[in-house]
Amino acid sequence: MTLSTTAVTWQYDSTPVVHNVSINIVPGRVTVLLGPNGAGKSTLLRLLAGDLLPYSGEVTINGSVLQEITLQAQAQLRSVMMQSVHVVFDFFVEDILEMGWVYAASRAWGRPDDALKRAALESVMIECNIADFKGRKFNALSGGEQQRVQFARALLQLWRPENNTQPCYLLLDEPTSSLDLAHSIDVLNLARKAAKKGAGVFIIVHDVNLAARFADEIILLEAGRVVSKGTVEHVLTSETLSRVYNTPISVEYHPALERLVVFN
Repeated sequence: MTLSTTAVTWQYDSTPVVHNVSINIVPGRVTVLLGPNGAGKSTLLRLLAGDLLPYSGEVTINGSVLQEITLQAQAQLRSVMMQSVHVVFDFFVEDILEMGWVYAASRAWGRPDDALKRAALESVMIECNIADFKGRKFNALSGGEQQRVQFARALLQLWRPENNTQPCYLLLDEPTSSLDLAHSIDVLNLARKAAKKGAGVFIIVHDVNLAARFADEIILLEAGRVVSKGTVEHVLTSETLSRVYNTPISVEYHPALERLVVFN
């Protein structure tokens, strides 16, 4: 069971943005997508999410072609956090969180009673350290606080009873872009925790050192093409990164941290 693209191409007018990409997002693992600006990262995530239709190739989720299953079924299997979301109406934080819940979870295993819904909501808010946001208007929050709420919403959408083992997928487009270092680490630790519980996690980040710290697998994209994919050690080499990012980059193993460190 995977969320996969097979020879997927997407183009704007006649210009390819994603070209012949084949990747697998595996339950229980964190896959990080890296690449310079304009590489096609967000477009690839939107293809995986079903927001865009491939020009050629196909996207499958747990063996089914994504576009051939209903939106409700898609919502049960994958949740998406985009880089920026504009909320027009003045919703409370709880309203934003429950949008994912109401659309996905209640359709996946019947309409749970209010006590179960409250317990799930409160559990996610505590886990994401946003319990003190309760009762606040979403648009009154800072950009970083809004990003943390959107991340919690994505987690809540994938909430399921403990006896449900259907593979699901968490798709995150730069979830740390507006966060300070401490909250960035918190979010990525929670993403790893979701993977340990069985979710396939797909994250776009710009910070190569965060990728080195949290990824099980890295995919490196350049001009819409996969130029390298595999383990952190396989992808994060000085030669490859220097060429793709067009600047001298060094990669060294840090024995105290027990991982690679990237610098220029």
